[in-house]
Amino acid sequence: MAASPQAPPGGVEVGVVLSGASASLVPVMLRRDRELEVREEDLAVVVDPRLEGYLILGVFRWITRHEPFLRRYTHNIYAEKPEALDHDMVMPFSNAYLEVYGGVCLEPREPHCERGGLVANVYAPTPGSRVYRLRDAGWLSGFLTVGEPLHVGVHKYTGWRVPLDAAWTPYHIGVFGATGTGKSRLVLKLVSELAAKGFSAVVFDHSGVDYAPAARAMGWRVVRSGELRISPVIFASTVARYLGVTGYQRDLVELVALCHALRVYGYREQSECQELLGPAAARGAGVSGGLHRFTGSNSSSGGAGGGLEEFLAALSRAAARMNMRDATVRKLRIMARLQVPRHVFEGLPSRRLEPRSLVEEAASGGVVVIDMSDEQDIEVKRAIVASVAEAVWELVRERGEPVNVGLVVDEAQNYACEYCGDSGRALETVAREGRKWGYWLLVASQRVARDIRPGVRGNLGTVFFSRLQSSGDLQELSGYLDLGRLNEASLALLERREFYAAGLLNPLRRPLLLRVDEVTVPAGGAARAS
Repeated sequence: MAASPQAPPGGVEVGVVLSGASASLVPVMLRRDRELEVREEDLAVVVDPRLEGYLILGVFRWITRHEPFLRRYTHNIYAEKPEALDHDMVMPFSNAYLEVYGGVCLEPREPHCERGGLVANVYAPTPGSRVYRLRDAGWLSGFLTVGEPLHVGVHKYTGWRVPLDAAWTPYHIGVFGATGTGKSRLVLKLVSELAAKGFSAVVFDHSGVDYAPAARAMGWRVVRSGELRISPVIFASTVARYLGVTGYQRDLVELVALCHALRVYGYREQSECQELLGPAAARGAGVSGGLHRFTGSNSSSGGAGGGLEEFLAALSRAAARMNMRDATVRKLRIMARLQVPRHVFEGLPSRRLEPRSLVEEAASGGVVVIDMSDEQDIEVKRAIVASVAEAVWELVRERGEPVNVGLVVDEAQNYACEYCGDSGRALETVAREGRKWGYWLLVASQRVARDIRPGVRGNLGTVFFSRLQSSGDLQELSGYLDLGRLNEASLALLERREFYAAGLLNPLRRPLLLRVDEVTVPAGGAARAS
């Protein structure tokens, strides 16, 4: 008689493999004395006596209970007379499926293990092989190849602190879940862990309450968005979006808004602006360093006044030089007064902090949080995101090497959607091209399919997701990530701070259910002055 296979560390036998197993899906008959211990998302291994030194690792799915007499498609008297049913005579049994995540080579052994560690499984287990549920899976960490281990939580049922691989961070991360699932706590944990591994980040706190208070306590710099300058080019595009103009009218509005921002910021003015608007009455003298694509100036004192009326006066002068019809000019002036919030222009002189200096500070090693609660309008918030994103690209072009800087975008449905203008295009560019330069992206949103543009969501190498607001979201994620046989019923049972981790950071690559750690904020911590 063959010797019984040795149980894996931390394993308890719960059943045997049934006929019809494949290399990816294994039917399991559960033992009656263990069936109530087995839950969906439990980690388990199959010990096949024909595969010596090799374990088949998987996750339980689709646990079902059966009874040979009480069948679904056969009516019996017990439906009308349930009191006649003797529960001592009922013979229930449970079956389950084990979705295979890989093979564990305990040691190099020919022919099925050329090397030790976790490998792709190519073997269908032999029917009758024993199945063990893992009560403790910590020993699996020794078989994983993880260069920079990152810990954000534990496996829900085994307590295994799954080592995520931080080396895959430049391939971008997404965090998705309905309201109340704990997305902001997970993002804060990810950022703090990545910062400890040497990654730099600029965090956009949409509401000013999710990250800024914790950042101050953790010693990260917090900057109010009202201090941050908007790129003149992006400012011009934002004003044109407010007015909703097209064609030559849009060209005029963008040109005047661009020249207006240059004057207000105190940059050396372009000759085209002087030809169109005439010499400025007052503007700061340009000094060396700073916004290279315009002037080489980095004045911190600002220039001319930045109110709406100054912009309208410049618009009238430019329209007159271009021989535009008087009715068209009046229409543009009225539209500007009605559709462009006054604070968009009045706030320009107080914006003294260059996005480039903020990015350079983050790139030197640290985390900078931008508190966006100062801004009253979403278009201005989008302009700030786009300006910072462009400033990182400036740094990339100047250095010509990876910069190891990331953008963390909270409530990304407001910035990375199809209709989000400059910010949407900027974030899509980062998602498509940033990984080559160590320029990574972390987006957090309630929705996936409709709120995040395809060029962003399709380039996310890792996704953490909890309960989703739409059934189409899970289907969308499965289009570019291997979610195995995970279904919506599994998501509905998740509690707060429970997320599936799928993608490149997860060394198993398949979805693994994690309970995210509580974020510990140092008592009495203080943020550096912004």
